[in-house]
Amino acid sequence: MIHQQVLRMGFALLIVASSLFLTDQKFYVNAKDSVASKATDFELKDQYDNSASYRFPKQKVTVLTFGDRKGSEQIEGWARPLWDRYQTKIDQQGVAVLNSVPFFARGIVRGVFKSKVKYPVLLDWTGKVSKAYGYTGGKANLFVIDRNGHIVMKITGAATPRELQNVFAQIDRML
Repeated sequence: MIHQQVLRMGFALLIVASSLFLTDQKFYVNAKDSVASKATDFELKDQYDNSASYRFPKQKVTVLTFGDRKGSEQIEGWARPLWDRYQTKIDQQGVAVLNSVPFFARGIVRGVFKSKVKYPVLLDWTGKVSKAYGYTGGKANLFVIDRNGHIVMKITGAATPRELQNVFAQIDRML
């Protein structure tokens, strides 16, 4: 009888805790807990048609920020504070998830990127790279990757002061 009550109470707590986590817009992953804790090597071109290759291990800590059209609205909140704090101490790169853009419209989209975004943004036309990283659509996805290529943090959604402090603390530990 008591055993059943303990099980019911535990189950109820699990349901409540699960609903709290599901309503949170942020998702954190610790590399030790993640199945896909190793960053995928890739090569993509930016809007200026320059190739960038990401192979691990690397000399610097890497921060990759992925965004589709909707998620791109949240990227500046991550990118600017990271640049202001670390500048060239880390390798920070944005990846535009563009697999929904038809082939014939790619030139137009590339032109929009050239005119609106002055820093290089890697263009993932096929979605293969974003899929390999477990990209969540409609939100900015930030990945902190150590020098050996292990994903040590993933956060989805808009930046907040608290999440920025968590990212800063993680990067500071690795520098």
